[in-house]
Amino acid sequence: MAGAKNVWIWLMFLYFAEGLPNVMVSNASVAFYTTMGMSLPEMARLTSLLYLPWALKAFWSPAVEALGTRRSWILLCISAFSFAFLLLSIVPFSSNWALLSAALFWIIGFSSATFDIAADGFYMCALDEKRQAFFVGIRNSFYRLAVLFAQGALLVFAGYAARKLGGVREGWSAAFGLCAATSILCAAMLFVFLPRPDSDKKATAKSAGEFFAETMAAFSSFFARRGIFYILFFILFYRFAESQLVKMVQPFLLAPRSDGGLGLSLESVGLVYGVAAPIALFGGGILGGIAISKKSLKGMLWTMALFMNVPNIVYVYLAFAQPQNIFITAAAIVVEQFGYGFGFAGYMMFLIFASRGVHKTSHYAICTAFMALGLMLPGAISGDIYAYLGGYGKFFLWVLVGTLVSFIATAAAYKSFGTSDFAK
Repeated sequence: MAGAKNVWIWLMFLYFAEGLPNVMVSNASVAFYTTMGMSLPEMARLTSLLYLPWALKAFWSPAVEALGTRRSWILLCISAFSFAFLLLSIVPFSSNWALLSAALFWIIGFSSATFDIAADGFYMCALDEKRQAFFVGIRNSFYRLAVLFAQGALLVFAGYAARKLGGVREGWSAAFGLCAATSILCAAMLFVFLPRPDSDKKATAKSAGEFFAETMAAFSSFFARRGIFYILFFILFYRFAESQLVKMVQPFLLAPRSDGGLGLSLESVGLVYGVAAPIALFGGGILGGIAISKKSLKGMLWTMALFMNVPNIVYVYLAFAQPQNIFITAAAIVVEQFGYGFGFAGYMMFLIFASRGVHKTSHYAICTAFMALGLMLPGAISGDIYAYLGGYGKFFLWVLVGTLVSFIATAAAYKSFGTSDFAK
């Protein structure tokens, strides 16, 4: 198998590099715009729209398959968003910081979404199905490590730099610079260690008509799958509650206690996400992948849905109790992170199973595009829902109601197991 001896090395940097720009655009931008003074409804709408490249990427995914190798696309895209991070480090000092940062986040988003297409296709062609199942939890853990870096270490660094350098703008400038340096390091490691599997071959030149026909074939073969309605329903709505929760967690942790938040500093939020959560996250993700490889996705999906959704109740407790002890807050987030890591492994394995076929890279891009829509649309209105309900406590109760949609989506997934040709 290509790259078997170094699989842990390239897998680590590949999925950390995939996660970093994704998280910076969809999640770290939440903290950035919140601390820079943007209102919560505006922040939620903007940061949700920034995720649009991942919802549209299926339309250019056939180009990644047809033009060049997946390995070459990976190296090209990581170079592009590394440079954009460097530019982003000077934006906070501009009077047009909101517009310029949004434009750069969009550039990062489009290059990152293309990176996702190539990286996930590379994963499927470099590893056989057994190793895909075994490493799904591990790859997700490295991806989530990037989440923790962006939401944890980067926030700690931004808060520390803000205190030492004189303000929030200086803190974010330093943090974006650190992000650029980290991305460049990942690019260098991938250039050295990323293997060249025989199945990752450069396609032969094609005419515009042939390329269009291949694109239509990829879409047609995906939407012709048996059980496609159930497949899409699961992809869109399994994360219905989480898509709203994720937009409000950081503002809740940062908001003053008088406004219903916990009044934590950027550094404290970073420490909670960067120190308390990693052990639980890694444990949940790895155990989730192992459980699927041992008992099958069908045997584990209901359990994973419970682990994914039930721990959201910790935020209801935090909102109403407003504990002052940071260790209580950290313990609650550990519970949520373990459940998320375990439950998300099942979701990602479902996407891999749903992508099988001749056009598996394009099919996977279509699946993740619908996943992005499932995050973007509910997330865009989460700030308005928060404003309408009038507080974090009521909002987190609404999130718990939203978990019912996730369970309905899980039931739809089991319908697809009975009618589709991909699940066993």
